[in-house]
Amino acid sequence: MWISRYVCLFMVYCCMGWIYETIYCTVKGGKWENRGFLYGPACPIYGVGAVTVSVVVSLVKQANAVLVPWQIFVISVVGSAILEYVTSWALEKTFHALWWDYSRLPFNLHGRISLFTSLGFGFGGLLVVYIIAPFTEKMVDRVTPIWMEVLALLAVAVFVMDTTLTVTALLHFDRMVIRAEEAFNKNMEILVDNAVQRTVSLKQDFQSKQAYMTERLENMGVYVNPAIRRVRQLRYKDEERRRVGNHFLEVMRAKRNR
Repeated sequence: MWISRYVCLFMVYCCMGWIYETIYCTVKGGKWENRGFLYGPACPIYGVGAVTVSVVVSLVKQANAVLVPWQIFVISVVGSAILEYVTSWALEKTFHALWWDYSRLPFNLHGRISLFTSLGFGFGGLLVVYIIAPFTEKMVDRVTPIWMEVLALLAVAVFVMDTTLTVTALLHFDRMVIRAEEAFNKNMEILVDNAVQRTVSLKQDFQSKQAYMTERLENMGVYVNPAIRRVRQLRYKDEERRRVGNHFLEVMRAKRNR
């Protein structure tokens, strides 16, 4: 009986958490956003947190003790931080994906938890203990034991089915992403190798052509150098003739002037 009761409470808290997350993220992002890990309207982490804090308060009451608000606040802050961190780590290791990231918030730990969100869940714990839990438990306790068993079994069946479909889809998607990444890396390696080989080939062709041109120029130098020397000799002889002719004209002019 008590198991069925907490199963029903868990599902109610899961749906409440989904409604809160969806409304908050939709208003913040300005567009519809279906939050949660599952396909259905449920956020299990909220169900676990709310049920846990309710159970702790109930156990303390059974021990003839009372938790004051600041103690409930501290328990909610610490418990939510542990629950968020462990859940985020498990989801990331299993599905290689992040369902939330607090990296941009100050005082965060690996982006999985942050001081301000944990404080917010602390106030949420107070809200659960003093407002939500009393109302929810009163509504659930109105259900007859038989129907509570039926609702609990139905909730478990739907939850397991939804979890199975979600995990299967995520694992399949994860494998697709891994295959796509491997194919991309392989194609990029082939592309880079081809580019490197082409660069080496062009460099070798350039070096061979450079060596060929150097050899041709050296061979041409054997024939060009004598021609250059002959041109230089002709220029020298022409200059000598010009000097001799100028000297002869100066001598003739001197004779005429006499």
